[in-house]
Amino acid sequence: MRAGRTAKRTGLWGTGLAMLVLGLFVVTTGAAAQGMDAPGAGSQFQKRSIQVQGQATMSVEPDVAYLRLGVETQGDTLAKAQGQLAERASKVLDALSQAGIDRTNMKTSSYRVSPVYSTRQDKQNVIIGYRAETTINVEVADLSSVAGLVDAAMNAGANVVRSISYDRKDMQTFKVQLIQAACMDAKMKADAAAAAFGAQVGAPVSVDIQDSFSAREAGNVMMMKAAAPDFLSPGELDIGVSVSVEFDLRVE
Repeated sequence: MRAGRTAKRTGLWGTGLAMLVLGLFVVTTGAAAQGMDAPGAGSQFQKRSIQVQGQATMSVEPDVAYLRLGVETQGDTLAKAQGQLAERASKVLDALSQAGIDRTNMKTSSYRVSPVYSTRQDKQNVIIGYRAETTINVEVADLSSVAGLVDAAMNAGANVVRSISYDRKDMQTFKVQLIQAACMDAKMKADAAAAAFGAQVGAPVSVDIQDSFSAREAGNVMMMKAAAPDFLSPGELDIGVSVSVEFDLRVE
C-alpha cells in the first residue's frame, strides 16, 4: 500500500515538474521571439529640425500726426482753478478750429485737480491753492501745419506740449508685407544651411513673429523748438518684423 501511494505521489510530482519546466520554456521562448521580431526596439526616434531667424525692415512716410497739448491753471480756490481751466481750454479748442482742425479730431482727456501745498516754519503743510489741468488730443492730417497749430494753441492758452507723434494710418498693409518678407528671409537661410549639410528643408513646425510698429515721438518739443525752427519735420518711420521659424529637416 505504501509503495503504491509513493509511486502515485512521485508520478504527480513528476507531472507537475514537467508542466513547470514547459511553462518556463514557453515564457522564455516568447520573450526571445519578441526580441528577434523588433530589433533595436529600445532605440528612440531622433527628430531633425533647423531653427532660423528672418528679418525685414522698411521706411515709410507718416500721414498723420497726434498732438497732446496740456492746459494747466492755478487759483487760490478750487472754483477759480476750474473756471480758469475751462476758459483756457475753450480758447485753445477755438484757436485750433479756426486753424482748420475739425472738432471731431479734437478731444479732451485726463482732467485732474490737486491741492497746492506750502510748508510753514513749523513744518506743517498748508493748502495755499489748487491746480487744475487737462489734455487736448488733436489728430492732424496736414503734417505741414503741425508747427503752426502748436503756436496757435500756445498763444490761446495751452502751456504744455506733452507729446507730438507721427504715424501711418494704413500700417497694417505694410505689416503684412513685412511678415511675408521676413518669412521668405528665414526660408532662404534655412535652405542655404541645409544644403551645406546635404539636407533638405521640410514644412515649418513653428513660427514666432515680433514686430516694431510704434509711432515716432518728436521728443522734447519745447527744447527742440528753441534749438531749430524745423524741429517738427516728420521724417520717416522705420518699421520692421523679425520671425523665428523652425523647419523639419530631411536627410537623404
